[in-house]
Amino acid sequence: MSTTATQRPTCSCGHDRYHHFARPDMRYGVGGWLNFFNGISAQPKEIIFRCGRCGEAFETTRDPAVMRAFRRYPNMDGQP
Repeated sequence: MSTTATQRPTCSCGHDRYHHFARPDMRYGVGGWLNFFNGISAQPKEIIFRCGRCGEAFETTRDPAVMRAFRRYPNMDGQP
């Protein structure tokens, strides 16, 4: 059996970014915070995924596609 999908990082519990225990921690720049103060939703500069069970930070990304997907309400069924 061959898998062509790339392995996503997981925490020590085995949860990846699409698991319901994963918590995206958004990091914004100055421009992002200015947008928030003006009522505009901003795209983060970086997302750090942490496990809600063990607390481990298991993935950090600056990939624009991932940041767009997790910008507001992460679609848990929208796994690639």
